[in-house]
Amino acid sequence: MPHLQDLWSEVRPSGKKIRFLAVNIGDAKETIALWWKNAAFTLPAVRQEGSAVSEAFGVMAYPTNYVLGPDGRVLYRAVGFDRAAIRAALGLSAGS
Repeated sequence: MPHLQDLWSEVRPSGKKIRFLAVNIGDAKETIALWWKNAAFTLPAVRQEGSAVSEAFGVMAYPTNYVLGPDGRVLYRAVGFDRAAIRAALGLSAGS
């Protein structure tokens, strides 16, 4: 999650229309909220009820990362975190 926060912090000021979707299964709402606050994350978060979001996106393992374009089309999907591939999907230089 800190990696997504870093990318969010970089992309947000650019005005790019991007959203990150971070999905959790199994933790209580209060646990997630406390962790989010303590980690000082600023990227928007939505909590799924049950497994509706995971099922809709076909998530079978965690972390699964998606990059969605402004039109909602999936530009990138992978299990695990690959900073270079996500940056490329976002149209960012290799950079940090």
